[in-house]
Amino acid sequence: MTALSKLLDAEDESDSVRRARRYFAGLWLAYDVVDLVVSGTDHASAWLPHARIPSIAVAQVVLILCGVQLVRDRQPYLFGVLAVAARLVEAYAFHLNDFYYYAVVMLLLCHGDGTPLDKPRDPKHPLWVRWALLVELGWIYVATGVLKLNVTWLSGGHLFTRTQYLIHGLDWPYPQWLANALAERSVLGAMSWMAALAEISLGVCLWARRPYWLVVTLAVAIHTFAALVTNVWFFSAAMIGLVVILVPRRH
Repeated sequence: MTALSKLLDAEDESDSVRRARRYFAGLWLAYDVVDLVVSGTDHASAWLPHARIPSIAVAQVVLILCGVQLVRDRQPYLFGVLAVAARLVEAYAFHLNDFYYYAVVMLLLCHGDGTPLDKPRDPKHPLWVRWALLVELGWIYVATGVLKLNVTWLSGGHLFTRTQYLIHGLDWPYPQWLANALAERSVLGAMSWMAALAEISLGVCLWARRPYWLVVTLAVAIHTFAALVTNVWFFSAAMIGLVVILVPRRH
């Protein structure tokens, strides 16, 4: 038996993928309910008033129904694939990276449970799904970290623009000492270097699947920083949850 066949046949002894799927689905379910009520995505690409786009409204309803079933852990493969199809309808219309991110992650998550025909009450939990998710998450961090290795980011210019917009445009409630620090390009430059190196380090640790304490520390630090300084909250919550649940506590 080859190493590849052994990996494909290996069973995951934990229920990490199942818990990650329910967490991820629940988070996006909350998003989809709010999105349908306020018609946020529908009006994102056109600020002028217009009627709801029927295909997007249908996709959002399907996503909500699938999200409920995924949180309840009912037929995850069926409802996971349906959810991916509905999300790709949104992705095709609006080309938002978050929608493609959901589609790839959920397509893997819904493969976490499989029921063999000869043993319908003995579901399979393939280990390769968990490892594939960790490879994908690691790639996200390594790729974004490497992309930050440019003059604009490392000089602190990008963070300066983002933080000054939050402070002066949105009256972000930073304490005065922090607002003063965020006006210093040297401070922002140091933060930018730390952010890039932390993301690359986290990606490598996810590929190695160890050590757990360092992976969790880096994930929380990176996404707390992203939420407070660049106003990225939803994606941060999704990534922290997946990392904490999927990374093995013991290698």
